[in-house]
Amino acid sequence: MAKQTKEMQSSRRKPRKGTVLPPLQPLQGREQDIALIQHLIERVDHGGASLVISGEPGIGKSALLELARHRALERDITVLSMIGVLAEVHLPFAALEQALRPLMKQAADLVPRQRSALQAAFGIHDEMGAPDIFLVALATLSLLTDSATRRPILLIADDAQWLDEATHEVLAFISRRLSSDPIVLMVAMRDGFNRSFDGANTLRLRLSGLDDADAERLLDAHAPGIPDELRSRFLKEASGNPLALLELPRDKKAAEQRDATWLPLTERLERAFSARLADLPASARTLLFVAAENDGTSLDEILRAAEAVSGERLDVSALMPAVAVKLIDIDGTDVRFRHPLVRSAMHQAADLATRQRIHAALAAIVHDQLDRQLWHRAAATIGPDDELAGEYDRMAARALRKGAVAMAIEVLEKAARLSSTARGKSERLLRAAELAADLGQPELLDRLLLEAGVSESDHLATARIGWCREIVQPPMVNDPAKIPTLIGLAAQANAAGATDLASHLLWRAAQRCWWSNADRHLRKSILAAANSLKLPETDPCLIAISAYAEPLQLGGEIYNRLQRLAGASGGTPAAARILGSTANVIGAFDLGVSFLTDSAAALREQGRLSDLARVLFAQAWAEMEVGDWTRAMREAEESVRFAEDTGGTLWHAAATIVKAKLAGMMGNLEQSQAFAAQAERLVLSAGASFLLAMLQIARGISAIGAGRHWEAYEHLRRLFTPADPAFNSGLQFFGLADFVEAAVFSGNAEAARHVIEEIERVAAPTPVPWVETMLYYGKALLAAPEDAEQFFLKGLGPVAKKWPFLRGRLLLAYGGWLRRQRRSVDARAPLREARDIFDALSALPWSDRAREELRASGEASRRRTEYVWEMLTPQQLHIAQLAAEGLSNKEIGARLYLSHRTVGYHLHRIFSKTGVTSRSALRPLLTDAGNPQT
Repeated sequence: MAKQTKEMQSSRRKPRKGTVLPPLQPLQGREQDIALIQHLIERVDHGGASLVISGEPGIGKSALLELARHRALERDITVLSMIGVLAEVHLPFAALEQALRPLMKQAADLVPRQRSALQAAFGIHDEMGAPDIFLVALATLSLLTDSATRRPILLIADDAQWLDEATHEVLAFISRRLSSDPIVLMVAMRDGFNRSFDGANTLRLRLSGLDDADAERLLDAHAPGIPDELRSRFLKEASGNPLALLELPRDKKAAEQRDATWLPLTERLERAFSARLADLPASARTLLFVAAENDGTSLDEILRAAEAVSGERLDVSALMPAVAVKLIDIDGTDVRFRHPLVRSAMHQAADLATRQRIHAALAAIVHDQLDRQLWHRAAATIGPDDELAGEYDRMAARALRKGAVAMAIEVLEKAARLSSTARGKSERLLRAAELAADLGQPELLDRLLLEAGVSESDHLATARIGWCREIVQPPMVNDPAKIPTLIGLAAQANAAGATDLASHLLWRAAQRCWWSNADRHLRKSILAAANSLKLPETDPCLIAISAYAEPLQLGGEIYNRLQRLAGASGGTPAAARILGSTANVIGAFDLGVSFLTDSAAALREQGRLSDLARVLFAQAWAEMEVGDWTRAMREAEESVRFAEDTGGTLWHAAATIVKAKLAGMMGNLEQSQAFAAQAERLVLSAGASFLLAMLQIARGISAIGAGRHWEAYEHLRRLFTPADPAFNSGLQFFGLADFVEAAVFSGNAEAARHVIEEIERVAAPTPVPWVETMLYYGKALLAAPEDAEQFFLKGLGPVAKKWPFLRGRLLLAYGGWLRRQRRSVDARAPLREARDIFDALSALPWSDRAREELRASGEASRRRTEYVWEMLTPQQLHIAQLAAEGLSNKEIGARLYLSHRTVGYHLHRIFSKTGVTSRSALRPLLTDAGNPQT
């Protein structure tokens, strides 16, 4: 306790000289809540955190945030604030810009791409095109953490339920990264709003009503001397809500009436506020109505608009009666409602005609802010207006350039309502639906398509709708029945001249083949339809269609095409992503690594974290197969992190399967089982049965490593059992070597022989090198003693060097076979090479077996060398490698989407673990990381 007290005292800061803070009113009954806030502020120097305060309107959320602001300023902590306002929810990044305005001079120090993203989001310029929301989020994080190195920061977001969607996503990103930085994020939102803030250091505080004693003290302090009957009534109606206890007694007329009709507390409060209008002059009422409709707080705007509505000259004195009855506050040149319920009460009190006149007046005043002007013009418009609809089309394009996709959808919906023709309305809603599909929002998509009312005779529009419905569904769904529909839609798109759409529809159809064990007839239909598109042979989409439809049968041909493309230059990041995934599908992991590395680098630069999570998983799988296990674990860890950021459950599951397989191959059986169990929960929740096949492969190799071949066989045979949920004909060959080994050593050699014969038949005449190497391995294990050596030697040909783990297993099996043939001297060389490969990979169970075989052949074996870098976590190793390359903390943070202070914290841990004291000393320690001997 004494240590904690000392820590808290050491972190207290003195306010700056000249800082004068107004006294705060004490908060009744919130002692524990205040203590929590105090604790977070006092320990800010020791690391950041997020606090989400929730509760019903009037429960005291804003009062606690004001207290936090006061306490932070007392300790010389920078306070940045934003307030969500329903009238401003249509302005992307409006709330974020409000909070960051004091820091924007420091934006010049950001790395260029982040600076451009932030400036594009705020409409300063749009030179870079559409920034991804996560690049804006990283720029915001960098700006905050840079500033926090000078003074800690308290970032406040009040009424977060009304933050614009773009600002909310940025805050959610930041909340997941507050740990080592001296930044505290405090968010207040109403109950019932789905706004997630799920960082590891996120605390939650739900405010309930005051207890009876505190409620009585608060009421008596602010409304002393009221009759007992009224006092009891207020206490009962307020139910401990502080705002109700303060405001209900002020409504004298309502207090004197006995209203037998029960009303929700929110509505009672709104009535209490609107009841005060009757006693106000007409000019004050008009000003309040204008303020309620305005999406800004400018006193000048409100006065000018009110003059236009009322036809009389007004000044600030006209607002004083509203201030006197505690409906608004005037802070310099800004007008603010005392509570959001006051704004909603004023909005409801004004009739429709008045609101339209107000919006027309505001549209005329804010002509220098185009998007705001257009919103007010639309609110003032009844019926269609094609000119305004066209303006809204351009506004949607501006929103997309800012990276505000959700906002663009809303704008297009407004444009559709302003359209005078059914065709114009339909086209705009269809464009909005395509954006909703990209965002993965099926309910919104359905609503937009229903409103669009597209005619079935419009074949291109029908194909576009089919594509939307397809991509909004979770991928990897086992449903081959949808494949003929996709082929038909592709034919419609092709007939309408939309070749790109047609090729993507067929690619999706081919993917469904791979996911769902489609029959041969469907596969042939897809290939025939793809050939009818007359695409170039090098078209990435065409290559992908062939691979997903027939990965084994066409694997050799596709491998040759991919080899030619791998040596060419000028490919796009999108093409690299397609080709990398395609290479993985056929087992060409050596080519997949190169394509996927290029794609990941581009996506990282663009801030497209959702796509990056998917590509990093594929890259991790490829690196695992080519023997770069260190990088594979690193990529898998990062894929999980970005999948959590973007809600990508499937890629979270897929990357966790990679981690399970790597842990099993390294001999960490308990950890492998934990990863596998986590992945299975994620897979089942997402309904992605395809991933169950990958999971069984991971479990199978882990069991082989533990020497439990019967268990491995039970896991792996599920891939080959049609009635099993893990059955997958497109993935069976991925587990070929494991299945054969498990079958042979568990007494099921006949099952292994049947699988080899089938895969060899389908893959003829030219299997992909990886598949061919596995076939030789399987044949060697099954062969009679006089035939085995030829298969071992063929499997150990030059191509096997691309697959270190598989080559090591071949060498181990070959050395063991030679020893059993009483050729112990000949056995030692392959066993030594196997041992060295497994040591470099950290495949400890196989290392141990190689040493046992060496001892049995008559040769003692040295102990495995342990590397210093093996003590580091995958993320720490990644940071260490980038630091050893000479990157600064800020550059590393930009690469990994972390704050530079978090990078510094990890480097401190790295130095502590490795015993080095400088970045330059890291390079020698990392030389062997991820470089297995081959």
